[in-house]
Amino acid sequence: MKRHTLLLEGGAMRGVFTAGVLDAWGRSGIFFSPIAAVSAGTLHALSYLSRQPGRNIEVNRHYAPDKRYMGLRHLLREGSYFNFDFMFKDIAEKLIPFDYQTFHEAGETLYAVLTSCETGKAVYVANHECALSDFLTACRASSSIPVFCRPVEFQGHLYVDGGAAVPAAPLPDELPFPCGKPVYVLTREYGYRKPPFPAVMDFISRHMYRAYPALTETLRRSSELYNEKVEQIENMEKAGRAFVIRPRGPVLVKRNETDVRKIDAFYQEGVKAGMNCIKALREWLK
Repeated sequence: MKRHTLLLEGGAMRGVFTAGVLDAWGRSGIFFSPIAAVSAGTLHALSYLSRQPGRNIEVNRHYAPDKRYMGLRHLLREGSYFNFDFMFKDIAEKLIPFDYQTFHEAGETLYAVLTSCETGKAVYVANHECALSDFLTACRASSSIPVFCRPVEFQGHLYVDGGAAVPAAPLPDELPFPCGKPVYVLTREYGYRKPPFPAVMDFISRHMYRAYPALTETLRRSSELYNEKVEQIENMEKAGRAFVIRPRGPVLVKRNETDVRKIDAFYQEGVKAGMNCIKALREWLK
């Protein structure tokens, strides 16, 4: 699947659907390059390219209910709802080890999408263009949800979740590289549209990021941008210009879901969707 582009939406815990799709493809020997991933999509792409199918769901089965993983206590104490130190150090290095070597030697190119606090615009960071430790920092930044997570410093600048500047997933003409046939993995059902950005969130973000007016404007327009983006992806799909995998019905998994049964069911839906589309995907990519 080289030369064709895989584009991954985020969605925090809803990303387990993506994990299921990628596990199905990885076990079938299907690997894309390049890949551009937003937020949680970036984290799931890591284990996809390290050839560790099942690792992401194992992490979420074991630790989603764990207070060390995420929660209000960590938000109040450390400024981030998700405990990235626990994820990237304790889990990745000891509890459910991430295969750094295999990922580092993988031939595929993965772009993490970040949002610049200074400009409010997207920045694409490729795994082969910086040290592995720096790329993992970029992945952390890509997953740092505004308001709920601290901005992350990367190469001297502050960044937040890539989903702020690039809601859903990138369109082909937004990418910093030539796009082959685009394949999307989305984490919301067909037809889903976001409600307007809540006034209270607008107030909080303007206070928190008062030094970054471009970012607050991007956040204010996030729902509008998301809905425009999804409509364009749906139109591309209808015209046969994009291949899209998404959940079949309304998604019941929340961004901060801790119910392991819901998490596992959504993951299994992703596995099934990934397996069932392989024949059609291969035909479409010919």
